[in-house]
Amino acid sequence: MSRRVPLRLSSSAVIGAGIALVAGGAGFALAGIPDSKGVIHACYSKTDGALRVVKGSKCQSGEKKLKWNQQGRPGATNVKVRSANVRLKYSCFQITPSNYSCTAPATAGTAHCIGAERATGGGYGKPKDGSTPTVTESKPSPAPGTPTAWTVTASAFTSGPTPTHPDTLVPVYAVCAAP
Repeated sequence: MSRRVPLRLSSSAVIGAGIALVAGGAGFALAGIPDSKGVIHACYSKTDGALRVVKGSKCQSGEKKLKWNQQGRPGATNVKVRSANVRLKYSCFQITPSNYSCTAPATAGTAHCIGAERATGGGYGKPKDGSTPTVTESKPSPAPGTPTAWTVTASAFTSGPTPTHPDTLVPVYAVCAAP
């Protein structure tokens, strides 16, 4: 049978333990990652590519020192998304008395930046009519030189019971930033 023995601590022992805990936490915060200037230090192994984050800047033999900050460089502040559409026009022909094949040939559409803006990215979206066109190109334009637009080339094929098919609009987007 065990017997409990009450633990009695003096108030000075409790206060001392509290001060030690606070001081230890402050010391850890001072030597924390990132450092006081917001810099993260690491060591990169030249042999196996391992990367380890370290406090301070001391690395072992065979390691290369690396450092970076958390914030990074500021990005573009005046970014706009410009849009246009690729209009796919279908031509249909009869396969059987109740089935028609409709194709829309490859067609390009371009979303242009305005003024001094430059295209920093772009792409395309899904058509609202639920069709699934084939996109063969999605690229900045002009191809050589500074891109000021984004061009998408698409085509489509469908079949059904009607001799016509409404045009399909494929959204094209250009992400444009002012210099």
